[in-house]
Amino acid sequence: MIESQHLEKRVKYLESLLVERIKELKCLFEISKICQKYDDRLIDKLQQLATEIKNGFKFPEHLVVYIQLNALEIGTSPQGKKSLETDLVIDNQECGKIIVSYSNQDFDFLSEENDLLHQIGLEVSAFIERYTQREKDKKIEEVLRGNDRLNILSELTAGIAHELNTPLGSILGYSEILLKSEKENHKKKDLQKIISATKNAREIVKRLMYFSCEMPQQFAHLNMNELISDNIGFLNRQLQEKNIILKFDLDNSIPSTRLDAVQFSQVLFNLVLNAINAVPKNGTITIQTKLLKDNIQLEISDNGIGISKANQLNIFKPFFTTKPTGEGTGLGLSVVHGIIKAHNGTISLVSEVGKGTTFTLQFPIN
Repeated sequence: MIESQHLEKRVKYLESLLVERIKELKCLFEISKICQKYDDRLIDKLQQLATEIKNGFKFPEHLVVYIQLNALEIGTSPQGKKSLETDLVIDNQECGKIIVSYSNQDFDFLSEENDLLHQIGLEVSAFIERYTQREKDKKIEEVLRGNDRLNILSELTAGIAHELNTPLGSILGYSEILLKSEKENHKKKDLQKIISATKNAREIVKRLMYFSCEMPQQFAHLNMNELISDNIGFLNRQLQEKNIILKFDLDNSIPSTRLDAVQFSQVLFNLVLNAINAVPKNGTITIQTKLLKDNIQLEISDNGIGISKANQLNIFKPFFTTKPTGEGTGLGLSVVHGIIKAHNGTISLVSEVGKGTTFTLQFPIN
């Protein structure tokens, strides 16, 4: 009789143990399924994983799951003493952890659950590493596709600009000759309109040539701070019209570097004029230079209307503009992009609607 009772207890124990192992295996299987898909944001994936982790433990309804990945946090950090944790390791570096704890301190963890959490940590670490690499690859592909499109467009615009320059020069020259000899006022006004329109067209052609990097370049070793100080005064009228505060934070330790003075002034004017158009009256624009390890960084920030996420994707594309028809050519930032590329530099932006925009430019130190 005693042996029968003992055997019955043993069978029940093995049954409960088998149920727990099946639960753990099912949990690992579901976590593996979640980690095989990359169609959601990383934070959404981590939330899904946090929910599924609970199902692998004995008392899921009382389990609290906390996932920390760098500055990202999912769940609530455990306050009690009874908890298990495992590290998240990516590229051989610890970058976070998973911690599980019971809200009811009367519950204890099984020894097997420590092994389960460790296995979950390995699976999640591998997923984050793959996810991060895929996101990097996607950005690289986008940059390469963008560069291919810009290279093709550069060749097309260079040809168009050269073809337009000669006839526009002729129209302008003959119109100015006719204007000098014309006596009738209404004809003078018409000729003046032709001259004005031709000059505008030549300005667009010049911007196209900047964009295609076909403008003659005159590089020299120049001090960026001095170029900023020399050129920014030309925008005083636009700044004063809106009573804009212009702040400078120029790093005096930056060395001279290889710049084309005319092209750099074009970059400065375009970005500051964009900032002037974006900020309200009494707004603020900040120009900052900074010495990095191998680059000189230029930041132009404003507290204006900001740029939507959708427009940020197109901001450097030629002829893209958010201005009303007739008020912008959509070439300004394309020109800037072309000039920065010709300087072997980079340009990026961070913007939030209603808060402002920061353009960050980096020029290599030669």
